[in-house]
Amino acid sequence: MTRIPTLELQLGNMKSLLRAMCDRVLAGFSVVIEHLESPRHEDLIKIVVLDTEVDNLETEVDEAILQIFATQQPMAYELRLVYATAKIAHHVERVGDAVESLARQLAGREQFLHKDLLSRMMKETKDLFVRSYMAMFEGDLTQIADIHLLDDKIDTMHRELYQHARHLLTSTSERSQVEEALQLINVSSKLEKVADLCCNWAEQIDFAEHGLARRTLRKRKHRVVFVDQEESVVASLAASFLQESLHDLFDITVLTQSREIISQGALAYGNLLAEQKVTPQVFPVARISNMRWSRTLMLISLGGCQLSRAEKDTIPHKTVRLSWPEITLEDKDAEELIPRLRARIDDLSHVLVRTRREER
Repeated sequence: MTRIPTLELQLGNMKSLLRAMCDRVLAGFSVVIEHLESPRHEDLIKIVVLDTEVDNLETEVDEAILQIFATQQPMAYELRLVYATAKIAHHVERVGDAVESLARQLAGREQFLHKDLLSRMMKETKDLFVRSYMAMFEGDLTQIADIHLLDDKIDTMHRELYQHARHLLTSTSERSQVEEALQLINVSSKLEKVADLCCNWAEQIDFAEHGLARRTLRKRKHRVVFVDQEESVVASLAASFLQESLHDLFDITVLTQSREIISQGALAYGNLLAEQKVTPQVFPVARISNMRWSRTLMLISLGGCQLSRAEKDTIPHKTVRLSWPEITLEDKDAEELIPRLRARIDDLSHVLVRTRREER
């Protein structure tokens, strides 16, 4: 009868297979970066083979995990580690797919638009991968302590490259220029996705190490933004209702297009709102020009608020934009405004809660 290996040996084998996956992905990533700086087309072909190896190793990791559950009874840290490894292997496999896609897109090209910015974005993304790698296999958790801040830098570069490509698309009709602009969007989007996967990897490492109760690397919350033209009054009121429904599931921000920012927001209309038994909260109010759009899920324009072309260009293209023109303080008609606003917020709350559940 074949003797079943100990739990320690099986965990070691599982981590060795995962490490082999990561090594191959990292090797492919390095080739792509080197090609961008000094074209080496023959090396890009090898990445296709590496990706096949990564896929096969993911299958071996899955089999190792099944063997652990079938023959052992992992508890506490070991159980969290096995569960996290299953998730991480999937993330690494998707990074491998992205690296292969990058290699295919860059193959055959000698010149690249905004090469310096693109190269910097690639190196920053690789750094996130290396940080998660070091935390996973070397036990250095300090590597991932600020990984979300580094991801924000990559998001900023992605938006910058997207704006360059968008400007090119709107200013030329030449086929070659259009193709280069679309390639720039595609490559930067792939890198931004790889950075997000590295953050997911880091979160799984933190979960395995600390569990849910004591984990130190908190998943960032998405942001919902309200903007109006009415001295932030309506936006503050909408934010109050949404905060009341969602508590702390999302960050909520209030913006105004008004030249004058009223810090008290909806509280300036206290008597009006008291008649409707509404207790608004005070939100910090900012102008659109000062807004940092990282992790913004949704922007909701209230009343007659119309964004200028320059303002629209600062908003990430993945941000959902809604317009509620009927939500306005015209004629100070609180009897009609508040029921309309509450109905809108209730519908929005259901959508946002469902989105959060699907994320988990």
